[in-house]
Amino acid sequence: MSPNRICLPLGMALILALVLSCLVSSIHTTCNVCNAANNLTCYSATQMQACQVGVLATALPTACPDGYVCASASSGVLCQPEGEAASDCQECNKCDASQTFACTGTGSFALCLGTSTVQDSTGTCAEGYVCNVNDTQICGLPADGVMPTCSYADDTATSTTSSTTSTTATTASPPSTSSASSYCAAVQKQGKYAVGNDASTTCRQYIACSLVSGSWIGQTYTCPGKMYFSSASGLCVTSLPSTCSTSVSSTTSTTVAPTTSNPDAYCQAMKAQGYYPVGTVASTTCHQYIYCFLLSGVWNGQLYTCPGNLYYNSASRICVAALPSTCSATVASLTLNGILLD
Repeated sequence: MSPNRICLPLGMALILALVLSCLVSSIHTTCNVCNAANNLTCYSATQMQACQVGVLATALPTACPDGYVCASASSGVLCQPEGEAASDCQECNKCDASQTFACTGTGSFALCLGTSTVQDSTGTCAEGYVCNVNDTQICGLPADGVMPTCSYADDTATSTTSSTTSTTATTASPPSTSSASSYCAAVQKQGKYAVGNDASTTCRQYIACSLVSGSWIGQTYTCPGKMYFSSASGLCVTSLPSTCSTSVSSTTSTTVAPTTSNPDAYCQAMKAQGYYPVGTVASTTCHQYIYCFLLSGVWNGQLYTCPGNLYYNSASRICVAALPSTCSATVASLTLNGILLD
């Protein structure tokens, strides 16, 4: 034996290894990311799971002992005493660095609107995609190495969203004016069309339909000032058209529901002054925004379109050249304060 070699008893060696592993700082606090050191990942803050690097884990999770949390370190994923290490899976429901969105579930997210606070908002990723707080497109594919930020253990949003979607998909008789492009695709005729018959809101709006490169495109406009849209003349006029009503009946009350095609009702639902996004369609509604303001005790809204090919960015609240992540094809749907964005 070399005189310079010091041998430790086996028990002391194990204790020393455990102490060193506890002293290693945490690498990340993200769920579902496989640690190559020992092929384990944190399934939740108190559960670990066997995994393969770059592949979404499917093995049954194993719970840490009581009083222990799951944490990643350079030596691998370990169950460590609570209070001595920060657990993984802490980034769910926290706004990203750009204050654009926060993941609220494995396949859902919410807007932050340029703040560090998660807004009353619900967004869903496209089928097969997962929400990752560090993904510039909000949602990504596990096959591409993008893992969900939130834990599947706490994921209850998917079933709720799917059931809501199935119930709303059954009501589609006449073409709805809530989406200008969808309306024009149904009408398939160039021209200007009234949005609704409420004198205080939708009677001031119209949809312009046009055929561009074989596709029907629609754009919602609001008449200036206190003018109304006349279906007969196809112009904005000062006198109230006969098709408009100052007292909307219960059968037509759906036209004044808070939608993005009805800025006043939209802002009455928001109840906060500021600029808000209209939709998630890159070719149309991503270029628009609504300004909400309080006038004589009543919430009003004005629809605007960014100039040229600029898009509205909900985080910076300005028109920008780059396509915002909320307009990505990976996003399936998005609501704000219960209002479905187009």
